[in-house]
Amino acid sequence: MANPISEGIKRLRAQHKLTQTELANMAGIPRATLANMESTNSNPSISVVVKVAQCLGVSVDDLITRRQSINVTQVERKDMPVSHQDDGKFTSTRTSPISTSNLHINDVSMMPGCYTKGVPHPEGSHELFLCLEGTATMEVQGEKFEVQAGDLIYFLGHLPHCYGNESLKPVHGVAVVFMMK
Repeated sequence: MANPISEGIKRLRAQHKLTQTELANMAGIPRATLANMESTNSNPSISVVVKVAQCLGVSVDDLITRRQSINVTQVERKDMPVSHQDDGKFTSTRTSPISTSNLHINDVSMMPGCYTKGVPHPEGSHELFLCLEGTATMEVQGEKFEVQAGDLIYFLGHLPHCYGNESLKPVHGVAVVFMMK
């Protein structure tokens, strides 16, 4: 009997050109667990299935059905991982359909008074922040920059940096981190 979870993981992993080790690392599970999930006899816990689906940028329903096109992945907002920092004043939603080490796209919201240290990225990475609404205060290697709606700041991702909102209005923007090869 076919295992829809097994088939879905194999199909999407191949579509994204990921090894079992790469996908397991992204999902935070052992490679052996992922290998078992891809076997026809697997019976994984729902929490592990959800982790793998999120890393592949699909819902659990999409993972076990063939609704996804071989060339297109559609991700619903509810299935995108969200992180909160600075007592909820900083919210970052991973909007890139799959977490790879080469590209991260995040929808960022900052409430007034927000000041959040950015995660330093590996040397050779680049980061940009496109401010869509409001005025963000970016600090890169100790130097402050005001980034107004429509403006972009671009810097080396390994440099110490902070995201802030010193204004009285919320800030909305897009942060992109990528590795140049």
